[in-house]
Amino acid sequence: MSAATVSTPPEFPVTAAVLRTARMGGTAPALMLAAALVTPNIASAADMSCNRLLEPGQTMICSGFEPNWALELTCDGGMNANFIDAFSGDGIQTTPGSIDFSSEDPWQLETSHPVRGTIAYTPAGCTDESDRVSDFTFSPTAAPGLSEPFYPFCCRIE
Repeated sequence: MSAATVSTPPEFPVTAAVLRTARMGGTAPALMLAAALVTPNIASAADMSCNRLLEPGQTMICSGFEPNWALELTCDGGMNANFIDAFSGDGIQTTPGSIDFSSEDPWQLETSHPVRGTIAYTPAGCTDESDRVSDFTFSPTAAPGLSEPFYPFCCRIE
């Protein structure tokens, strides 16, 4: 048996150690291979906990300009959204809120603020005003205190 001949779904990974053991033959290696094939990968399940967009502990910041505002998404067991307002008042105001997705990849969303729009995966396809390249683009359709036209802007993951 070689690594090239083993085909398992991504949620059931077969490690190199399991394959080496299985090549030795015998009942114990066969049982180890069988256990590896039926044991789900817990890390993969955790990676998908925030709408297949963020992993636990990650934050995505989609920063707009002219006027300056941002949508901050955090994955802490579930997805949360903050609206960051730097265009009204004297300082930067952050308003926590909730978020709902009506689709994934692209991620069509609406927050409780309400911010509406779509986040698309655009590998190295978004360059912001500071020439930083990002893999995600946010196309807003509504934001509190703002009116059309809305222009797409970049999102970064931290």
